[in-house]
This record gives sequence, C-alpha cells and structure tokens, in this order.
Amino acid sequence: MKSFTGILLLLALSSCSMAQTGPWLDESGQRLEGSQLIQYQGFKECGHEDVQFIVFFGDMYARDPEGVLGPLSNPAGESLSFEITSEIPDGVIAQGFSFRDREIYFDPATREDYLYVHFENGNLERWPRAEFPCDRPGA
Repeated sequence: MKSFTGILLLLALSSCSMAQTGPWLDESGQRLEGSQLIQYQGFKECGHEDVQFIVFFGDMYARDPEGVLGPLSNPAGESLSFEITSEIPDGVIAQGFSFRDREIYFDPATREDYLYVHFENGNLERWPRAEFPCDRPGA
C-alpha cells in the first residue's frame, strides 16, 4: 500500500511541475534565488495555464493580456490592468534585475500595484498585482 501511495504522490507532483523562466540575475550578474524573483507559467489545476506570474520579493504579479484572471483590484478597490506600451511612465526605473532580453522596472510609489517588464525591443509590459495562492509555488 505504501508503494502505491508513493506512486500517486509522485504522479501528483509531476503534474504540478512549474514551467519557469530564468534564471533572473541581479545587477552584478549573480543568480537570484526563487524567494527573491521567480517567473513561471500558471498552473493548469488553477485554470491559469495561459497566465505568466512573477513573484518579486514576496509580491505576485501577472501577465494576463486575455483577462483569464478576471477583474483585478488593489486593497483600496482601484482597478488594476495589464498593459503593453513603448512609453516608460515617470518614476518607473530599471532595478537591475534581468533575464536575457528583459529587465524589471518599477516605481517605488506604485510597486504595490504594478511591476514592469522592459524588453530590449522597447516594449514595456505593466504587470498588475495578482495574489492567487493556488498559483503560488509551493502552495
């Protein structure tokens, strides 16, 4: 019976494997640990496999251009949304965290609501805060 339970546990864990993007590096080229910055595809079990998530120093943000997650809002009830632009808003600055052709930007005044991913091609994606425990690694 123990071996059957072990096989079931192994199958369950393998079906929940994360499709990660990385490794992300800090400004000195050192690899960041998963507890600092991790980017991954949402989990099928949560119904969010078409969404990319970034957990940045404990805060979760989502790339959800199709609106799979539904309406998002901050604790004050203000609506949050994903956006692609080529304009970098005032106050949004590079933070020195990079992976291949992308770099993390944010405005310290709005980091609770948004994280920005800047690409070498000039595009800037605004990822809203999206806390979904089902999609959090290790949940």
